[in-house]
Amino acid sequence: MMIDPKQYVEKYKNASYLELLKFKNEQISYISDFEHDFDKEEWSWESSTCPDVGYQLNLELLGLIAPLLKEAFNREYEMGDKNMDDYLNDMRKFYGE
Repeated sequence: MMIDPKQYVEKYKNASYLELLKFKNEQISYISDFEHDFDKEEWSWESSTCPDVGYQLNLELLGLIAPLLKEAFNREYEMGDKNMDDYLNDMRKFYGE
């Protein structure tokens, strides 16, 4: 059974910026894997047995998460308690630098 992307993304509605960033990066990783290894024999897509369906699902999820990522960024760094120095520190920690 195919998941409903809008319903799936709904659970991230109140997620933190870093949680959303992690989710976004996972989608990009799945998309890149398909684009670089489209002829791969073994696929481990969670949502489908067909790689092309999983690819399309991850593209849709990426599009749906983008507005939430923007809202979380604004909520936390633009209007919240954090500032751009906090953002830089958070990104360094997130990416392990």
